[in-house]
Amino acid sequence: MNFPLLGQIPLVQSIRESGDAGHPAVLQETTPQALAFREMAQNVAQQVAILNANKAKTQEEKV
Repeated sequence: MNFPLLGQIPLVQSIRESGDAGHPAVLQETTPQALAFREMAQNVAQQVAILNANKAKTQEEKV
């Protein structure tokens, strides 16, 4: 479908456990899980910026 890969989050039990305990994995700064979440968020933001930059500007409707 020609979509860029935005990220890969590891399927590990600690992600669920930390979320259940109220400490989301992304807030654990140095873990591979946190780094994966941050990388994915950065990629999403980058793709949104690219789409917005390429989108034609809205034209005013004359009434």
